[in-house]
Amino acid sequence: MSKIFSFFIMFMMLTACSKKESQEELVITDAQGNKVIYNVELAQSRDELTTGLMNRESLDKNKGMIFDLSKLTDTPTAMWMKDTKIALDMIFIDKDGMIYWIYENAEPNSTQIIVAPYPAYAVLEVNGGDTKAHGIEIGDMVEYKLFNSFEEENNNEDKISQ
Repeated sequence: MSKIFSFFIMFMMLTACSKKESQEELVITDAQGNKVIYNVELAQSRDELTTGLMNRESLDKNKGMIFDLSKLTDTPTAMWMKDTKIALDMIFIDKDGMIYWIYENAEPNSTQIIVAPYPAYAVLEVNGGDTKAHGIEIGDMVEYKLFNSFEEENNNEDKISQ
C-alpha cells in the first residue's frame, strides 16, 4: 500500500512541475502587416498567475505564456523573475491587444520588481531576445481571445459568412 501511495505522490509532484499541454495560437502583427506566431499557455488561475514560468529549464522556440490580468486592471502590473531559470522578454498589452511596453531580457532568478507604466490587461512572456529578433515593437497588435480587437474581428467574420 505504501508503494502505491509513494507512486501517487511522485506522480502528483511531476505533473505539478510539468508544462501545461494546452497551448493556443497567438499572433503579433506589426504596422507593415508582418506576423509572428507563438503557441502560448494561458495563465488565468491564481496559482498559474503566481507560478508562471518558474522552475522551467527552457522554453521552446516560438512558445510563451500569456497572463490574463483583465480582472486586475486597477492594480499596477508588477512582475519578477524569482525562481525563473530562463531569460524572458515581457510584453505588456492593453485591452485592445496593443503592445504598450516591453521589458527585454529579464534576468533569471532576479527579485527585482518590474513595474509597467500603467496596469496591463495581459502580459506575454517569451524567450529573452525574441522581441528584438522578431522586430516586435510598441504599437504592434496582438491577436488572441483575450482582446477586444480579436473579438471584434471574429464577430465581423461571423457576420460576413452569414
